[in-house]
Amino acid sequence: MAATSFRDRMNDLGWSRREQPANTQRQSGLLGTLSQYNPFGGESYVQLPTHEGEGPGAPLPARNRREEEEGWFALSRWDRLLIFGGLNLAALALFVVCFTLFPILSLKPRKFAILWSMASALFLGSWAALMGPMIYAKHLLSQERLPFTATYFGSIGLTLYFAVGLQSALLTLVSSIIQLIALIWYLVSYFPMGSQGLRFAARVGGGRLTAWMNE
Repeated sequence: MAATSFRDRMNDLGWSRREQPANTQRQSGLLGTLSQYNPFGGESYVQLPTHEGEGPGAPLPARNRREEEEGWFALSRWDRLLIFGGLNLAALALFVVCFTLFPILSLKPRKFAILWSMASALFLGSWAALMGPMIYAKHLLSQERLPFTATYFGSIGLTLYFAVGLQSALLTLVSSIIQLIALIWYLVSYFPMGSQGLRFAARVGGGRLTAWMNE
């Protein structure tokens, strides 16, 4: 009896939300204005994948973990698109700042590396928000995307090492260019015939470079 009363009190405090629908009330301000352009309507709330395996920590107050729907797993498609667009705009702004102020930032490679790496992290975070963190992590570790993942994350690590550790502006620039090439490679590969076009361009470019070096 006492246990039932305690559980009811916890439910009243909002600990368990499995019997309450997702909050789809109209919002005011900027979010309310943006919601008017939502192409998905009121049926856009979907549940992102969650980890159902047992782990450390106290158990959730539900019969099983599938029944407990946390608020941050109830993002709608429109919410994901807004986050995706916002993070990409922020990443683009940082890339533009790095390109525009490169003559100044080249004298301070640490700041350049931090801004450039933050832009890369925001870009990756935008896709993770759109697809879901776990799904996107599996996507990056798939066989087709593994070369990009190794190149991109490796270039980020090298950029930070060259800028903070060695403090070499030239090596920082080279690793940043590798980051940019990997980023373009990643984006173009999603277009139709993008992967085949990249392979063809790599073969042609490699052949021209080899011929130029043998002259």
